[in-house]
Amino acid sequence: MINLFFGKKNEKTKEQETIALNEKEIEKKKGQLGQRKKYSIADYETLLAPYINSYENLRLIDYVRETEIGDRQILLIRHDVDHDHLTAQKMAKWEYDHGLQTTYCLLHTAWYYGELQGDRIIHTTDLIDCAKRLYDLGHEINFHNNLVVTALKEKINPVKLLEQELEFFESIGVPVSGSSTHGDPLCRQLNFRNWEFFKECCDERFGGPRTVTLQKLGHSVEIALGEHSMFDFGLEYEAYDIVRDIYHTDSGGNLRIRQEVRGRRPFGRNDYSRGKVIGILTHPVWWNFDSYA
Repeated sequence: MINLFFGKKNEKTKEQETIALNEKEIEKKKGQLGQRKKYSIADYETLLAPYINSYENLRLIDYVRETEIGDRQILLIRHDVDHDHLTAQKMAKWEYDHGLQTTYCLLHTAWYYGELQGDRIIHTTDLIDCAKRLYDLGHEINFHNNLVVTALKEKINPVKLLEQELEFFESIGVPVSGSSTHGDPLCRQLNFRNWEFFKECCDERFGGPRTVTLQKLGHSVEIALGEHSMFDFGLEYEAYDIVRDIYHTDSGGNLRIRQEVRGRRPFGRNDYSRGKVIGILTHPVWWNFDSYA
């Protein structure tokens, strides 16, 4: 197994432990990720052009806290950072320079995030620097949820892990108030979605509250879905709960548009004949912002 880490730095307390990424492996990762780029800054400008001057730009957390949007036209931009936190920071700076505030979803199973040791994650200095920079630029940090998959694969308590991660972000001055589900291959294999960890999101679409089981090396691991309320963790929304009239997504590396995307909660939009919500989802891995410092 390739070691992405030099090792632990701060050993005073568990809360202070961090690890540093191996610089050679960072460069190797940058090269690998660079081969996947499909879209340019000009493409991003084209994507935003129909909305940039006529729609009100909000972060997801700001939108879900609205009591009623009425006839307002809202633009919601979300980025699933996944494994390319370096491009994410360049996109975030570009958006800041263009007066945009967006939502960045940080994946706790990404290579740069940290190392799972026992039942807790030791975070990297890269993650801390990235989260703080995104937040300082005015963007929202969202928890990109791969909890059920992690619990099944690693035999750990997902409740404890989520609590620890939210406490970690709070400790570095980066509040997290929302989650967004990650589409891990295991989800398709076992027919569940990570959002179903929360009872507010565990509807009948995939079977409702139930137990998912992973057979692993002669034994099985079971995780109950739909037992825990997101509100008990201080979370206010799941990103896929938001209704969008038009939804641009680059999932899989292919930009496309979906119309009238349903959600589970109305938030501040009780009359869907009024107002309009545009959603844009990008994955930085597909975007080349190298020319932007």
